[in-house]
Amino acid sequence: MKLLLSVLLLSVTSFAQTVVNGGIYQNTTWTQANSPYLMTGSMVVFPGKTLTIEPGVQVLVTPDYSFNTGNLNYLEIRGSLVAVGTSTNPIVFRTTDNSITGTQTWLGIRIKGSQGGIISMDKFQLYDSFYGLHNDVAEPGMTYSFSNCAFKNNNYAIQMNADMAYQNCLFENNGVGQAAQIQYGTLTADSCVFSGNFCSFTWSNYINVTNSSFIGNQNNIIGSPGNVSNCEFIGNAFAFAEEYGLNIQNSYFSENGVGIDNTGSCIVSNCTFENNELALRCADNSNLTNNVITNNEIGIAVTAGNPNTMLIADNVICSNTLYNLQNQTDKNFAVNANCFCTSDSTIIENYLFDGYDDITRGLVNYAIYDDSCETIIDYVVKVNIGGTNFLTELDNQSFEVLKQTQKSILVYSAIQQDLQLVDLMGSILHQQKMEAGSFDFLLPTHSTGVYLLRSSNGNSARIYLTE
Repeated sequence: MKLLLSVLLLSVTSFAQTVVNGGIYQNTTWTQANSPYLMTGSMVVFPGKTLTIEPGVQVLVTPDYSFNTGNLNYLEIRGSLVAVGTSTNPIVFRTTDNSITGTQTWLGIRIKGSQGGIISMDKFQLYDSFYGLHNDVAEPGMTYSFSNCAFKNNNYAIQMNADMAYQNCLFENNGVGQAAQIQYGTLTADSCVFSGNFCSFTWSNYINVTNSSFIGNQNNIIGSPGNVSNCEFIGNAFAFAEEYGLNIQNSYFSENGVGIDNTGSCIVSNCTFENNELALRCADNSNLTNNVITNNEIGIAVTAGNPNTMLIADNVICSNTLYNLQNQTDKNFAVNANCFCTSDSTIIENYLFDGYDDITRGLVNYAIYDDSCETIIDYVVKVNIGGTNFLTELDNQSFEVLKQTQKSILVYSAIQQDLQLVDLMGSILHQQKMEAGSFDFLLPTHSTGVYLLRSSNGNSARIYLTE
């Protein structure tokens, strides 16, 4: 009999819960001992009052199956919310019905910043809400730092016009992980995972993302300038979409529909692209250097209105099944500082789409490298671009490069002027005075790479030098 009584007591304890709803009019603490807390209706923490939630507490919200946002229960903060869990005892906010995972049946945590509402939260999990964690005002200069948090199955996980910093956080199966920061706000993420979201985050004013994984998202990162490094992007429809002003380094792209779709002014360096449908789409002021672009359907698609503003150099672009490079413009340009992994020009042409394939497209000049991708064997010149066989299309300037040898560059100038050879960091390697007409600009000892010939009046042309 005593044994049966013990079992019954354990059973009752395991299902104990605290029912809550309505207003919080005095300072209140929700304890782990009285957890879980069942919210059977919406709740409001009134101004000047604080709701403190202890580590390990579960807040379970009664779902509304009408899916009408006007009916959904919410927790509203007009005063203060303190909800700081631990790595081993996070605070959990979710619906009571685990059978409807992925369907949003409560509204979320609504911060009324317009009435002085504030939060202090960390190490928590937020599931199954429609609007997630959201504030009704922008907070310029305010930073929220979240570590070891999880945001799952929300329509919007975070909607805060503030500076957001995430460390070791998970965003999974949300409509949007972090929503657009139109009024104000930046995003910093380190060692985070974004998986299965329709959008991981959109339209932040600036981002700094490091050491993170983006797997199986639809529209992954949209319209957010900043820096991304040491990340992996696998199985996304778009790893980056409508991007501008981004510096993307040392990252890996595989099995995406589109790796990087940029609208301009993006720098992509030291990245690997393989098994994507389209690795990169390049617009004006794109800068692609030292990337490995192999085994995609299309390696690089050029959409720049002025390809002369692009720098595409020192990339290995090989074995892409449809095209290594696709010119989607009617402009002529050259990509001589890139290796296509074969010395057979017929093979290179078969995987290069330009005006030879479609008369509405411009022509593309290129160089043929040896199998090591170290030495240029020859240049293929389909069109004279600014009087040169090996440069990208030149701006209107007072000099033209006519020919290059291993020891000198033949230059034509309409006026007398000084000419400098500089590296991409701006260091002057050699300088000569030019007379009007043709003359040889002597090359000093140099390393393989991209350089600038720069005149004293500020005009310049890119060249590629080999040993």
